[in-house]
Amino acid sequence: MKKSIAIVVITIVCVLIALGIVFGVVSLDHGELGINDYVAYPRNIKLGLDLKGGIYAVFEPKSSSEENLETRMQGTASALEELLFDKGYTEAVVSLEANNTRIRVEVPDVDDPETIFNLIGKPASLVFSSATKWEDVNDSNTYVTGKDVANAYVTYQNGEYAVGLEFNEAGTKKFAAATQERLNQTISIYVNETLKVSPTVNSVIANGHAIVTGNYTYEDATALATSIQAGAFDVELTMVESKTITATLGANSVKTSLIAGIVGLALIIIFMCVFYRLLGVSASLALLIYATFYIFFLSIFPWVQLTLAGIAGVILSIGMAVDGNIIVFSRIRDEYSLGNDIGLDERTKSMSVHAAIKAGFRKATPAILDGNITTVLGCIVMLFIGGSSIKSFAITLLIGVVLSVLSVLLLSRVLVYSIFAVSRKNPAAFNLPTVVETEEQGGDNND
Repeated sequence: MKKSIAIVVITIVCVLIALGIVFGVVSLDHGELGINDYVAYPRNIKLGLDLKGGIYAVFEPKSSSEENLETRMQGTASALEELLFDKGYTEAVVSLEANNTRIRVEVPDVDDPETIFNLIGKPASLVFSSATKWEDVNDSNTYVTGKDVANAYVTYQNGEYAVGLEFNEAGTKKFAAATQERLNQTISIYVNETLKVSPTVNSVIANGHAIVTGNYTYEDATALATSIQAGAFDVELTMVESKTITATLGANSVKTSLIAGIVGLALIIIFMCVFYRLLGVSASLALLIYATFYIFFLSIFPWVQLTLAGIAGVILSIGMAVDGNIIVFSRIRDEYSLGNDIGLDERTKSMSVHAAIKAGFRKATPAILDGNITTVLGCIVMLFIGGSSIKSFAITLLIGVVLSVLSVLLLSRVLVYSIFAVSRKNPAAFNLPTVVETEEQGGDNND
């Protein structure tokens, strides 16, 4: 790498670090600097019940005489948990109470709880019918109900937002027969006796997956999907109790955790710079970029809701990023030591630093990838089968591990080569082993 290019790379990295720190700390009110409101991105990270508190509500069925009520309440609780997770409330807790006759929902860090609790309380009926008015709906013209719908979600088709529908096994058969009967005609979708949409059937749908189009905006598609999914709950609920939950770890827990994280990061940077010198400087710059992007992604990903378990995932991710750099630097030292052991002249020794760096990254890559891939697989398993706290840990760890691999194998590599290009290429500056001359290498001969 040319020295001029290396200087440009290092400068860009330092500017990005400075911008990340500024935008991570400073917030602007409306009108300052002629721009709209800006909130420092770390403040956008949603916090869980243990860090910020939230609210809880208890729901019970409107009718206690429904058939198989206990089983249907279990299905409704499961559907509620999936809905809240899809909405980004990964730490929401849904549990059954009073011999499975009540559902308790705890939602952390909520700005508009009424929207969520109205959604939970409203699910009543979801009906797919050929009737154009609710008054005309009856058993003979009803094709599919909420019990047959597995999911409703927002998708993107042919340059516009749409609503995807997924049916369970029974619903797939019913919907296939309905689309066969109503081909080139409309099917009306009613939620809580209200007509939501009447899409035209363009083809027979036998695979259990349908797309509803209609020039929707993202907000319109989200509202329709949420409404349909809410109507798919098996039991109509009504809220009987709600209350605010205080943070279990105290109001200063986030602040103290942040201070501890900054101190820990500073100690890591000092250790890396002292022990590995210029290699440590490159790793420290890469680590600062990594931390900036990590916090940024935690603030924008809708599934992130930071809890004590999530903080543990963050700390573990940073540790793995540092560990990856140490593995690489250890390999570089080993490769350079091997080059000295086989006997090289002074000119070749100075050039072998570059060769050692190249070989070190190449030979360390498989070990780094193997360790991180197994961690990613573990995170995926925890996401699918873990509880809410486990999912919080898995999400933060998964994001951190992916970023750490990119940081170590790409960013650190570029920075090491850049710093090597602008340095005097002195092995001691990289804390590489000192060459010990032997008699064969030009040492004094007293004989």
